[in-house]
Amino acid sequence: MIFRVLKIFFAGLALLGSSTLVHAAFVVDLPETRVQGVLQNYFPINEYAAFVRVSMNEPQVRLSKMNKDIILVIPLVAKVMGEGVHKGRVIMLLGLSYKPAIGGLFLDRPRIEQFEMPGVSEKIAADLREIVDVMGKNALPLVRIYTVRERDLNHSLAKSELKSFAIEDGRLQLEFGFD
Repeated sequence: MIFRVLKIFFAGLALLGSSTLVHAAFVVDLPETRVQGVLQNYFPINEYAAFVRVSMNEPQVRLSKMNKDIILVIPLVAKVMGEGVHKGRVIMLLGLSYKPAIGGLFLDRPRIEQFEMPGVSEKIAADLREIVDVMGKNALPLVRIYTVRERDLNHSLAKSELKSFAIEDGRLQLEFGFD
């Protein structure tokens, strides 16, 4: 009889412990298409400099298991004074930043992986790359790709953090929780 009571007691503890672990984390699976849709609200991004007008348009999101970063392939149009219109592209790598006070998950740390602008001189290409780098660093960290609601957590947003994120083929797997 006492063994039966102990068995039920320990089974209850195990069940309680496992349910606590389940509620301590909130897991979200964001498909590439969802991130793509969010980005459409922020683009195009334009910059006007003394000698050029640059436009970044309709980025394509690439979430590949082979990369630890989010990849954006962004078409570019540069209207260079005295040289006409040039088309190219930039490939940017990004991480994620979580702001618990507002429950916002933002793009973070944009950096250029590859820059292509055929038909312009090396000097102009270097200047354009610098302009595009600044555009990315100023605009992309403002892109909120997800909002955690307090009701999704078993604790306050202020205590939450992005515990982990992984990139699977075509998906972002996010785990929010607290320590």
